[in-house]
Amino acid sequence: MYSSLLDAPVNTELVVLQVTNPVLEKWMQRMGLFTGGHIIRHDDEFNFDSVRVNGENGDVVIPAGLVMKLYIHLESGEKIPLNEMKKGQEGHVEIHSGGRFIEQALARLGIPVDGNIRFIRSLPHMDYQVLINQRERTRLSEGETARIWGHYPGKESTQFYFAKKGLDFEVTEVMGGPRGVKHLRTHGVDVGVKLTLESIEQANSLQGHGPGSTPVTISSPGGLRLFLTPEKAGAVIVRTAI
Repeated sequence: MYSSLLDAPVNTELVVLQVTNPVLEKWMQRMGLFTGGHIIRHDDEFNFDSVRVNGENGDVVIPAGLVMKLYIHLESGEKIPLNEMKKGQEGHVEIHSGGRFIEQALARLGIPVDGNIRFIRSLPHMDYQVLINQRERTRLSEGETARIWGHYPGKESTQFYFAKKGLDFEVTEVMGGPRGVKHLRTHGVDVGVKLTLESIEQANSLQGHGPGSTPVTISSPGGLRLFLTPEKAGAVIVRTAI
């Protein structure tokens, strides 16, 4: 039976028949998956956390939605998803599964493709209580604060994740694609506003603390796990292996 990967059975060996998205097909080939090759779709639920890493610009935080799109070539030669890195492991960014907005984000973070990276740790889910322009309040997740760039008067640009309490932080850039930028605007966050961190608390809910959609998880014959958005999974046509 033919179906898209999105509708394919889980924990079952599948054969890739066609990839209708040329860009996705090229990316899959680079990861070792070709038409006629075998894959397995998994029903595992993965928790994607924002992570702290060290790159060309020093320590930075990568939001969970970007974590699921990055693949790392370790010094040992092994290729793994970023979320499987362990504390202290080093390597370089091998490839990502995003478009130009991901390229821009990686450049901004100082971890471009082929750039060196050292894993520090996964981050707990936290809520940031923030005052906007000294008038309105909002709550931001740790991943959302990592998308916001700006500075304090006379200081270098940094992510709002590293904000200090009680100081006005001027937003100069919101990192990510149109959907993510629009989402932060609903919180009142945009270029030019001033944010003041009031408090940081452990999150009571995981809503807003992970990727915007639940990825479809597959593995290659070599055991490499890959994470596809539902849209991309719908572009992969498969059948059950005989």
